[in-house]
Amino acid sequence: MARSSQVLLPVIVLAVVAALLASRAFVPPAAEVQTPQGRFLEHGTAAATVLASGALPVFAEELDAAEAYNQKWLTATGYCLSLCFFLVFIIISQGKKLVENKWLN
Repeated sequence: MARSSQVLLPVIVLAVVAALLASRAFVPPAAEVQTPQGRFLEHGTAAATVLASGALPVFAEELDAAEAYNQKWLTATGYCLSLCFFLVFIIISQGKKLVENKWLN
């Protein structure tokens, strides 16, 4: 009975949190008001987006070789450190299990 209550409580809490988050995820739509100015702004925004998306590559900077190398080095370091932390966590958790099961005594 104790085992089922240990599992049941987190499941109930998780279900309540999910229900609360789901209730706030959907927002009712605003009332649509047809005004000529509102439609003009919608078309103007779409046109500005199309024009800006064509101009974005002009503003992009090209990376020099040193900066590209540093970016690759930092990315590789991040992946390696993440893997190291993950493996250390697994080793520690398995060590705790072995101590609890009295395998190391």
